[in-house]
Amino acid sequence: MAKTAKAPKGFYTAKEVMQKLGIGNSTLYSYIGAGKITKVVPPNRKEGYYLKSEIDRMVRAKEAFILQYATDPSIFEKASEEDIEGITDLCIELFGKNNTASYDARLAQYHKNRDIFYVLRQDELIVGYIGMVPLTNEAIKTIMSGMEEETFRTGILNPENITQFKPGAVDNVFIVLGVRQGLPRSRHYGFRIISNFIEVLENFARKGVFVRKFYGTSRTRDGINLAKSMKFK
Repeated sequence: MAKTAKAPKGFYTAKEVMQKLGIGNSTLYSYIGAGKITKVVPPNRKEGYYLKSEIDRMVRAKEAFILQYATDPSIFEKASEEDIEGITDLCIELFGKNNTASYDARLAQYHKNRDIFYVLRQDELIVGYIGMVPLTNEAIKTIMSGMEEETFRTGILNPENITQFKPGAVDNVFIVLGVRQGLPRSRHYGFRIISNFIEVLENFARKGVFVRKFYGTSRTRDGINLAKSMKFK
């Protein structure tokens, strides 16, 4: 039976590995025996742990294989609390761990306003997301003053600066968008998110919520071209 004690930082327990890879106990130990997975046993301990970086690579490889041959239509919907981990993992993949908000920070954003995150799924995997974050005047001015992207992603987009979508005009909505790269349909996923994002705005309008100003930043050519095509100045 796999141990369930909390793993040290940088490691997974056997139970977590089986959940992430979708395998059983016998398959896990078969992988260990074949050298596909490294088991690390601390001194004076019986239970072993598994390198997070190694397991995460295996998870990404498995997901890439699934998405490579995906045929079912993707699904766009408002994110649930369970999706926050997937959004965080995607952002780490795109921007690096040091340049994106942590899971706890992003969960706090979600709890402050449950209407800000939307995800695109392909075969139950999150392949893209969009966040539309209403912010205070001070926060949006700070971001648009030229602050480094890494700084505002981890410092300014916090619950204290996030407001609510209420009937009336909303002026300061900051857009964040991410799409998994290297897939045959990556560009399609990006267009799908944008088109459904417009539908979200239409639904807001029906409820009397009108967004007057959007803001966004990008350091990539694709992101800049996308912003220009959407008439950002």
